[in-house]
Amino acid sequence: MRAGRHKYSLAWAILLALGLLAGCGQGGAAPAEREITDMAGRTVAVPAEVVSAFPTDPTAGICLYTLVPDRMLGWNYALNDLEKSVILEEYHDLPVFGMGDSINYEAVLAAGPSVIFVAGAIDQGSIDQADRLAEQMDIPVVMVSSDLTDTPAAYRFMGELFGVEEQAELLADYAERTLACAAALDIPEENRLRVYYGNKQDSLETAPAGSASGQIIDMVKAVNAAGAELGGGNRVAVSLEQLLAWDPDVIIVNGEPKANFSGGAAARSILENPDLAPLRAVQSGRVYGTPSAPFSWIDRPPGPNRIVGVRWLLGILYPDQCPYDVDEEVRTFFRLFYHVELTDEALAELYEGGLQREDGR
Repeated sequence: MRAGRHKYSLAWAILLALGLLAGCGQGGAAPAEREITDMAGRTVAVPAEVVSAFPTDPTAGICLYTLVPDRMLGWNYALNDLEKSVILEEYHDLPVFGMGDSINYEAVLAAGPSVIFVAGAIDQGSIDQADRLAEQMDIPVVMVSSDLTDTPAAYRFMGELFGVEEQAELLADYAERTLACAAALDIPEENRLRVYYGNKQDSLETAPAGSASGQIIDMVKAVNAAGAELGGGNRVAVSLEQLLAWDPDVIIVNGEPKANFSGGAAARSILENPDLAPLRAVQSGRVYGTPSAPFSWIDRPPGPNRIVGVRWLLGILYPDQCPYDVDEEVRTFFRLFYHVELTDEALAELYEGGLQREDGR
């Protein structure tokens, strides 16, 4: 019995030693997966290291490009020349996977992303859609909120997801300070400017008060001239007569990116239109085109690109009360979020609705 116990103990000691040696050889073998809670409150098992992500929508693409461009598998559409004028050249020719119903999921599967990345409104419908997509693709799907006020939280979540907490905090902090600056601005109700925000080539599509696309107007202590009486919808077509009746103090126009029609071109069109000459905004010259390089500063898409729009729009509306230098804030934003340094010439052209890189590209 004593010899049997000795052999058993010796065998156990050998197995234990081998196990310890194997553990040392593997460096403590990190877990293959970890669980995270995304911004929709969903518990998702993701790889221990998320090395690549597929964005399902343009807002998600912008989020990824601003923080982890090297982990983004591709775009949702082919970049236009204006976008390429700011986006770093090495990311111009990433694969185009499509968006919405046109996503090429076979190509996505072939690319093998660590996660599928969704940015948008968080509601039961979007949650159900994300769950279905995860089941169909057998790839983890993570969700972040595209609400402008959630931008700091979105970057902090992304920092945890991708293991880049330090860089994410720089972006989150800038967004947080920007939103706090807007919230702290003390503009009495009677002094708040009435703003009309126009889309399309004729600028006769607007974002009603309370809509996601009109969120930035409410945030900068302005009054949305369109009000909320237009009913539901994020962007609503209006008539020339409605615009004349509203008679806003300031007009901000986005143009039509899909037609390569800039905000600057849309602003000039309004200023030169004799039918709109009676508008007080036209008479005072307070018609502005939204800078759109590389993405619109007000909307389209409703992503972190709007953070610089908050800085710019506050300076446009209330220059005497703006507690910062707008040009310097734009430079800082582009350095942090778009990875470029703006020259004086580039900044001037940016405000005009286009941008040339210092090297001429």
